[in-house]
Amino acid sequence: MKRLFASLFIMSSLVVGAAGCGDDDKDPPPTNPDPNPTNPETVEVSQDITADTTWKAGNTYVLKKYVFVNSGTLNIEAGATVKGENGSALIITRNARINAVGTADKPIVFTSSQPVGQREAGNWGGVVLLGKARLNVSGGETTVEGFFATSGNEQTKYGGQDDAHNCGTLKYARIEFAGFELAPNNELNGLTVGGCGSATDIDYVQVHLGLDDGIEMFGGTAPLKHIVITQADDDALDYDLGYTGKVQFLVVQQSPRVGDRAIEASSHKTTPTQEPISAPEIWNASFIGSNADPGGNPSQEGLVFNTGAGIRLRNAVVAYFKDQAVDVDGEASAALFNEAGDSRLSIRNTFFFDNANLTDTIPFAPNPKVEGGVTVDPDVSRFNEAEKILVAANGVKVQDPQLTDATNLTAPNFLPKAGSPLLNPDNAATPGAGFDTSARFVGAFGTTNWMAGWTAFPQN
Repeated sequence: MKRLFASLFIMSSLVVGAAGCGDDDKDPPPTNPDPNPTNPETVEVSQDITADTTWKAGNTYVLKKYVFVNSGTLNIEAGATVKGENGSALIITRNARINAVGTADKPIVFTSSQPVGQREAGNWGGVVLLGKARLNVSGGETTVEGFFATSGNEQTKYGGQDDAHNCGTLKYARIEFAGFELAPNNELNGLTVGGCGSATDIDYVQVHLGLDDGIEMFGGTAPLKHIVITQADDDALDYDLGYTGKVQFLVVQQSPRVGDRAIEASSHKTTPTQEPISAPEIWNASFIGSNADPGGNPSQEGLVFNTGAGIRLRNAVVAYFKDQAVDVDGEASAALFNEAGDSRLSIRNTFFFDNANLTDTIPFAPNPKVEGGVTVDPDVSRFNEAEKILVAANGVKVQDPQLTDATNLTAPNFLPKAGSPLLNPDNAATPGAGFDTSARFVGAFGTTNWMAGWTAFPQN
């Protein structure tokens, strides 16, 4: 498509230039610019970026197309707003970096260019970060979903051998009304992260009302921390192609109108044993379903593992999913669960409650094999989720988590009530290396609401 091959140059008005020189009569620029400009500007962005660039606090930047940051660093100051028009997205290529750092009271907002009240999921394409970390694909690199594969198009390629690669920083940011389908099974998400490494910093980020997945991690090792994914049209957190990052403090909330899975975990579709295996380590997560009655459309599930994907899940809550709590789908993922020692599919210190309206167990998720319209095997996985997962010795329980108002779509409160068993440190494991070890509670929250001030839940 034409917008994928725009000429590569940058609007000079967007680059941070040096102060004018040669005029001694002019006052020097202030050393501390006003963080609240009285004359905010609206800047249309219709060219790619090839040098260090700063988008200023208070300004609004309107993406007119797919905008690729091909080199340099795109700095976005706290309080800036980025609006996407139909057919636009912001793509940080693997030869560039983003430095978008908001604050709790001045988050960076990526949203639709449509007027408030007319915004909806899929208005624009979202944010894409591409890096040089390992994938489990042939040749070690590929073209990111949401774009047509074109030989020699470096802009959309990701992957490599640098598991510590730094795609940049995205902090205190909201991404709203994003994601769209370029072609069947080829979609952009609210936030797409391909092959980013462990030096990447994605922290305090909300993705709200995305048309496809909230966040999709394609391989790599990028960590996620303080993540809120609300009312995604498809999956909330989707990971595949060998993603092995560390995740802590994660909230997922489904809507009864849309949504598929809180987590869809895949590894390699044709060779599920291909290394690296998708098996992130996730601590302190709250997965909240829509609390709708089982059956009907859409089907909604909690955690689904297929094509050889796993997880090490600790100190989590899985509640109110209308159809399934956990589905270990296929022999390859079941084999990970059965690994000796620190298996790459394991669930510990986790509370399940009111999934498929069950308050004493979790439902069985069979994986039948069908040939020619006939079921030839009722369950190829040979995995009874309740029998395998609900093991008291692993700290896994079916018990009311006593959350404050977790299914409220416009003003949710995910914190546990006073006296909730989630706050009892005896029910929680101590997070390991690379995590906040003080988080001795189950779920994404203890008694502090780290969502305060920077999150929002607009419906249109």
